[in-house]
Amino acid sequence: MKKTLASLYRDNRAAIWIIAAFTAVRLAVAPTFGLGTDEAHYVLYAKHLALSYFDHPPLVGWTHALFYYTLGTNEFLARLPAILLFVVTSFLCYRFTLSLGGRRTALYAVVALNSSFLLSGLGLMLLPESLLLPITFALIFAIQRLERSPKLQNFVLLGLVLGIAGLAKYTAILFVPAILIYGLIKKRYDILLNPRLLITAAIALVVIAPVIVWNVQTDFISFRYQTGHVVGGHMPNFAKFFGGLAAQLGAYSPPLFLLAFYGLYKALRSRNDRMLLSGLIGGTVAFFFLYSSLFKFALPHWSAVFYALLIPIGIVFLDRSAARHKQAILVFSLGFSIVITVLLHAELAFKFFRFPDYKSPFHDVYGIPDIVKRANEIMAENPSSEKALGLLNWTDVSRMMYYSLPYKTRVFLIDNNDERFRSWYSGSPLGSDILFLNSHFESRDIASKMKCKEVRDAGTMDVLLRGGKIDTIDFVWCKSFAGVNP
Repeated sequence: MKKTLASLYRDNRAAIWIIAAFTAVRLAVAPTFGLGTDEAHYVLYAKHLALSYFDHPPLVGWTHALFYYTLGTNEFLARLPAILLFVVTSFLCYRFTLSLGGRRTALYAVVALNSSFLLSGLGLMLLPESLLLPITFALIFAIQRLERSPKLQNFVLLGLVLGIAGLAKYTAILFVPAILIYGLIKKRYDILLNPRLLITAAIALVVIAPVIVWNVQTDFISFRYQTGHVVGGHMPNFAKFFGGLAAQLGAYSPPLFLLAFYGLYKALRSRNDRMLLSGLIGGTVAFFFLYSSLFKFALPHWSAVFYALLIPIGIVFLDRSAARHKQAILVFSLGFSIVITVLLHAELAFKFFRFPDYKSPFHDVYGIPDIVKRANEIMAENPSSEKALGLLNWTDVSRMMYYSLPYKTRVFLIDNNDERFRSWYSGSPLGSDILFLNSHFESRDIASKMKCKEVRDAGTMDVLLRGGKIDTIDFVWCKSFAGVNP
């Protein structure tokens, strides 16, 4: 074992040190700012363990649960799974690229993966994509292993990897048509028509059985939600399309964004099987979300698989070129991305800048613990035994629930169409005194919107950072809450 570890280190020394350096930065930054909306939401998956969930399959919650029930929770522990997973993702990316372009190119790919703004963020904040990235690299390795040797165990392995991908994110289903197209292009009918492929399908279905069972029990609520969530609307909206594309351009680093599409172009024209397979998998994901963005704004992280696979391939073709301008493009792409990534992490950790009032780009991750603390102080002054926090925007609920855990405070999303959090509630808000929170960014007239015996202001709180206002919260009591006005 010692010999194996020593040889692993010796053969991959430079990659290990690069990955360790980026990991050390993430470990240092992790406890310095509050959880975002999605982060808090997925930690609550662990608290409310289930076979699956309203908006995602369960693997992200199950992963959190390993830490939540053994170590507890805080900002550092909530981010530790993502940090460890990205160590694996980075090493798999290195091994993936090593066979395509050599050691130097593979090291460049690891640097690019860790300095792409959003991909680096997935290495700090646990989202379903944080899990899907290493699974995708493992999938490519499993497929190529099956190509080399169509033995039973390799069909079984492919089924396991596909099933685990399905537990991570619903859009893993896009891998299936990409794999089939690849098999047809390569004319691997010995695999596509092999009866053992039924074993692959059966194993994948067994692995994702918890998702299917949960949806059957809940009238397919998650499947119905995803259908409308990813592709909504009837007429194409080009403003949404270009807005989504611009968001990806900024989110992944502009030069690396362009490098990914260059990689896609080269991969689909390549005779290298690994490049072609990666181009088909990444391209299918990219095409799906580009199409869906015609109807509904596509969040940048949904396409993470595309960028994780195709940025390294773009780097391969730039680095193998003797043309000076291509080498210059590669150096600029990596240098620009590293500098901006370092600055972003430094700002998160040390909060250097004073942004104009209500203009901080980080208002979602600062101040929530202080808001929850003040809300609970106000609630402690209320003699009623039945009281709770009331919120009017679903994006606020998970963070308020998470930071209310030490206070054991009940939190409700007061919305007639609320389905997302209903199974997590403790009791009903009806008849309780509800303390509503109105923010600067979204304020509602509680007296007109809610049925209350009495509505009373309970104070105002400015959330400050370096003297600048991040947000202003108005606390409003709704006594004896009786529902929402139509």
